[in-house]
Amino acid sequence: MKKLLSYITIFAAMAMMMTSCSKDEETDTEANRLNFTNLLMQNKTSFTWEGLETAQRKELGHWNDEKTRYVVIRFDRATTESTTGTGRLIAFENSWKQAFIESSDFKWYFNNDMLYLEWKHAGWQTAHAEYRTNELTISGDKFNGYWFEKTDFRWQFNYTKSSFIDWDKYVD
Repeated sequence: MKKLLSYITIFAAMAMMMTSCSKDEETDTEANRLNFTNLLMQNKTSFTWEGLETAQRKELGHWNDEKTRYVVIRFDRATTESTTGTGRLIAFENSWKQAFIESSDFKWYFNNDMLYLEWKHAGWQTAHAEYRTNELTISGDKFNGYWFEKTDFRWQFNYTKSSFIDWDKYVD
């Protein structure tokens, strides 16, 4: 019995060590934030994405689509070493960008494992996503994920690189 307890103790200690090692590699650091930001911004001080966003509400454990809109979203920062900045989102009814819905400036920043978008538009709730999980993924010219506003409300998005330049045409 003592031998069995010794083995259990050894295995438990090994499991804890392995878990803590992998956790140390996955911690939120300024370097991880900068790496993610450089992907988000394509190593520039300003970068624009566009694509569909679908509002989803969680009911009885399932996410249900509510409405879809087409957005153009620009992220700006002071230097290529900055991990905070400002931006702007413009929402349209469709991808032709002719049926303007609304827009908002925002500031973006990291706090712990979260990337936050804090909107200036009255009534819009701050959105957030864990930047080191599959809530946000960037690969090449695609940026996908979920912006959570509450535990039961989120925006699922699928963005691609954009060359949109008509920012001054659309102001609330």
